[in-house]
Amino acid sequence: MLRPPNARGFKAIFVLPIMIALVAVALLGVIATPAAAGPAAPYFGAMVRVDQAPGYQGGQSSMAIGSDGVVYLAYSGWGGSTTGTDVFFTKSSNGRSWTVPLRVNDDAGGTAQTEPSLTLDPSNNIYIAWTDGRSGNNDVYFSKSTTGGASFSPNVRVNIDITTNAQTEPSIAVDPVNPHLIHAVWTDTRTPANGPDIYYINSTDGGLSFNPPSVRVNTDATAAEQGAPAIAVAPDRSVHIVWRDPSNAAKGPDIYYVKSTNLGASWGTVVTVNRDTGNAAQVEPTLAVNATGAIFVAWTDSSFTGTGPDIAATVSTNGGASFPVAVKVNDDTGTVQQGQPTLAVNGDRAQLAWSDYRTGGPYPYAIYTSSYTGVSWSANVRVNGDTGTNFEANPAVGIDAAGDVVAAWTSWSVVTTFPVPIIQQGILASVRDVVAPIASAGSSATMDQGTAASFDGSGSADNLGIASASWDFGDGSTAMGLMDSHSYANPGLYTATLTVWDYSGNAATATRSVTVRDMDAPIPRGGGDRTADEGQALFFDGSASSDNVGVTSYLWDFGDGSNATTATTTHVYARAGTYTAKLTVKDAAGNTATTPFTVTIRPSGLLTYIEILGGTVGLLVILVGLLTWMLLGVRKRDREQVHRPASGGHPIPPPPTDADPLDMGLPPRGP
Repeated sequence: MLRPPNARGFKAIFVLPIMIALVAVALLGVIATPAAAGPAAPYFGAMVRVDQAPGYQGGQSSMAIGSDGVVYLAYSGWGGSTTGTDVFFTKSSNGRSWTVPLRVNDDAGGTAQTEPSLTLDPSNNIYIAWTDGRSGNNDVYFSKSTTGGASFSPNVRVNIDITTNAQTEPSIAVDPVNPHLIHAVWTDTRTPANGPDIYYINSTDGGLSFNPPSVRVNTDATAAEQGAPAIAVAPDRSVHIVWRDPSNAAKGPDIYYVKSTNLGASWGTVVTVNRDTGNAAQVEPTLAVNATGAIFVAWTDSSFTGTGPDIAATVSTNGGASFPVAVKVNDDTGTVQQGQPTLAVNGDRAQLAWSDYRTGGPYPYAIYTSSYTGVSWSANVRVNGDTGTNFEANPAVGIDAAGDVVAAWTSWSVVTTFPVPIIQQGILASVRDVVAPIASAGSSATMDQGTAASFDGSGSADNLGIASASWDFGDGSTAMGLMDSHSYANPGLYTATLTVWDYSGNAATATRSVTVRDMDAPIPRGGGDRTADEGQALFFDGSASSDNVGVTSYLWDFGDGSNATTATTTHVYARAGTYTAKLTVKDAAGNTATTPFTVTIRPSGLLTYIEILGGTVGLLVILVGLLTWMLLGVRKRDREQVHRPASGGHPIPPPPTDADPLDMGLPPRGP
């Protein structure tokens, strides 16, 4: 349960000086202190406005983060002239966007409802108590929601056994086992002789009614003014209460503690939490019990020498039997004041936030926070990221199971100064996300060169949302956003890198392998028309061919049925004529290109003469052969006629003829 700081003390201590200072700064035109350099991740993200119509000019936040990770917040805000100041409820799943506020109090009048205290049960049902003036006196009222804040139950008065004087500063808690058991404490002025006291009551029917009589918790018999109570329930169902108590006049205001081990039926011995021996003031206590039963108590403490009011904290690990000496949580060494601490726990984690004056300048109040590490409190972290133009105070804080921290606070700023000063009040919030996002760049891909392809990082995730993203495509090109399209000018293997950031600066990267296919055909060079003589060897050179990656093969088609597969070659055409030749080149991706060219082969003069001569000789040989054949045939016929006998049996002598030169005999040989 996160209780807002003492509202009455807050108004008296902070509001009036803030108003005077704001007006003075605006009238004097004081320049705000420049912002410091950006912090390292994880840091608190951009501030957002929480309160909005119908509940604006908000303040007095009370916050809890549920097991569902949702941030639940109640605040007091202006509901308009009819209903005046009311209690409103809003929630957020990420601490940045908030639902439209819902009015919780159901009265129809214009009396003020303030000082809300919000808590949750294990099922994330919402319980809110507040100070309510509808009866003419300040009373404590209660309502709950079992619909996630979509609606709230009829309001119930908590202090049912007293209707006089004032009941204020309520704080409530719910039993972790039985959500029908609700515990409530408040500051009560019913006994003027004793001054304001701390009273307790419970409900065993889930807040439909509260069981009288209410019980006075502080046991002193003085008229000291007790106040600022806070209540929490441990996992073992024991009930714990702390408050501010000045009953020991020699010591000044101290922080008192009491415990019930029987569900609030009775209370143990009141003990003092702070261990100082002087009379310094300890005020504004806050209380939380974590999942291991460790009891955290923090307060504003003036006992630390030379450092002004500081934030002190102690942790009891023995069920409240004792509290170690408190440590100073704020780590500044100056004398400026800190105040309004507020605690939150989740599991074994604890977070403390407060208002801090250390920034100085015309707007000195800022919100700081620290985490409990199990042994000590961490270095302080500034929450609000403005440049010093607002007063920040009255924080509420929450922590989720992962350790993410959400803070909300009241902020004041001057809107205008003339003709009269107008001061704007509102609730701001910021988130520190400690969980890094998960980047998802998608699966490996193959795409064509020069063709746009999509890059989709929408599978990336963060527990509280992705704030920004960028792509590095691996070729020197980049783009912002989770999704984009990109084309690669050159083929090859690329690694595209997606980087995502959350709202606290945490980053994550993922890569995607991209194979870009070569779509550029090579350029063949080395063809070109040419003329040669028949039988002349021609040289062909395609080595000047080019490709964006490289030529891997060559094919020469000479047009006469022959080819070659080297970059350079020679060829002889056997016959004269005109040939259509081609050079085809190919790259590694299989892209091809062909260039045709014409080769003209002229006839050779010598060869022509030899061929003609050969042809003539051939014809002559044929003619001689033919004549020889004819002469031999005639001679044969004549011989056959000489030897054929006549009809009388005597051969007929041949007629006289000239001597045949072919029949001439050789001269006779000598003796």
